[in-house]
Amino acid sequence: MLRQRGDTIIEVLFATTIFSLIAVGALSIMNQGTAMAQRALEINLVRAQIDAQADALRFLNHAYIADLGKNSMATTRWNNLVVPNTVSQATLFDESTAGGRCVVPTSAFALNIEKLDAPNPLAVITPDAGTFAKVRYDLPLVTAEGLWVQAVYSDGHYDFHIRACWQSPGAEQPITMGTIVRLYDPR
Repeated sequence: MLRQRGDTIIEVLFATTIFSLIAVGALSIMNQGTAMAQRALEINLVRAQIDAQADALRFLNHAYIADLGKNSMATTRWNNLVVPNTVSQATLFDESTAGGRCVVPTSAFALNIEKLDAPNPLAVITPDAGTFAKVRYDLPLVTAEGLWVQAVYSDGHYDFHIRACWQSPGAEQPITMGTIVRLYDPR
C-alpha cells in the first residue's frame, strides 16, 4: 500500500496568505516610490519655472538700469509692469493655500518670457495648476497656472516674491514653493 502525502488545506491557505502579504507590501512600497519620484519631478519642473521668472525679472531690471534717464521701451516696460503691481507686503504662504486650494493674490503678475520685448509681457494668471505650476504657451492666451510674482518695494530695492502652488496627485494639501529675488532701483 502506497502512502501518499499532500499539503493540507490549512498549509495551502497559510502559504497563500504569506504570499499575499508580501505582494501587497511590495506593491505598497512601489507605489510610495512612484509617488516620491513624481513629486521630485514636479518640484524640479516648478523650480525651472520659478528660475525662468527670476531670470526674466533680472533681464528687465538690467535693461531698465542700462537705459536709465532715457525715455526708452525698457523704462516704459519697467514702469508699466513693476510699478503699478508693487505692494507694501507680500502675501504669506499660509494665505495662498486657504481652504486646501491655491489662492492667487490680486496684486500678482507673471511674465510671458517668450515676449519680454513686448510692451506688456504679462501672462494671465489662474490659481488652478494641472500636475504642477507652470506657464503655458500652448494656449491661445499665455497662462500662468499656479505661478505668480509679487513685487514689494522698500528702501531703494524691489523684492520679487515668486510663488508656486499646485495640487499634487495623492496629496491632501497643495504644495507650495517660492523664492525671493532682490533687484535694486538706482533712482
